[in-house]
Amino acid sequence: MPQRNGSKAANRLAPSTAPTRRVYPTRLTTVALAPLFALAAACGGHKHQDTYQHATAAEQQCCEHLTGAPRDQCLQSIVRVPDPAVATSSTNQDTFACVEDHFVCDSSTGRATKQSAQAQLDCIADLQQ
Repeated sequence: MPQRNGSKAANRLAPSTAPTRRVYPTRLTTVALAPLFALAAACGGHKHQDTYQHATAAEQQCCEHLTGAPRDQCLQSIVRVPDPAVATSSTNQDTFACVEDHFVCDSSTGRATKQSAQAQLDCIADLQQ
């Protein structure tokens, strides 16, 4: 591109007639691909998510907004599955996926909002169809 009046600033302002050159890496190495593989695995490459653990943790966190006896009662009311085989069964995981997906905390009560509880029930009912 020709300079105008010998000024470098003129070069920056002049419209470019040359095609834009794109720079691509020549090849992706294993080191460069490793973060992509980790991201794919974390985003659902394989189903490793424990919906029971996630849902009960959300319920517990909601109870933590309360203090004293109401907090203790709220924590005790959370459904717990003591048998790991039952907790990880596909039926239980599907059921708690409904809880996890639709749970919205009402911090004044430490429980799910009415709309949230209804959405959870509707989801669970749809599983049986």
